[in-house]
Amino acid sequence: MEWLIQAIGGGIVVLGLFRLTCLLLGLWRRIGYRKQQRRFAREAFCRRVQAAKSRHLDCKPTKSAVTPVDSGVEVVFVRSGKTCTWDPSIGSLLELAKRNNVHVPVGCRAGRCGRCLTAIKSGAVSYVTSFQNRPAPGWCVLCSSIPTGTLILDA
Repeated sequence: MEWLIQAIGGGIVVLGLFRLTCLLLGLWRRIGYRKQQRRFAREAFCRRVQAAKSRHLDCKPTKSAVTPVDSGVEVVFVRSGKTCTWDPSIGSLLELAKRNNVHVPVGCRAGRCGRCLTAIKSGAVSYVTSFQNRPAPGWCVLCSSIPTGTLILDA
């Protein structure tokens, strides 16, 4: 009977060690799997960042594309009911809108996403950045445009 108790006790110890080994191997595999998943995610993120950078390379300011604008030009935001005076030191029509508390949706601020696309009721704009797809006539991207004269916008 004594040998039976020792055998059962030894079996419990062996079984416990076996389970502990399996548990440790399982944890080791999971840790390796998580490291591999983090590495894959990091590599995918780096590829997306590089692709985004390559898409935005053509959005550099060009000095020759900008026509000089005098200060004192009026810009009217119809929906907001605000009339603002343009000053070349402001930068873009989007900055003018933000300084005068006119709500305009904002995205990339480089003329790529089109979130600040606004209808032109009257007047014309000049673009300070060069990009491939210009808006259709009667529309402008506020983040990369300046007025060429009196301008009325649907914003």
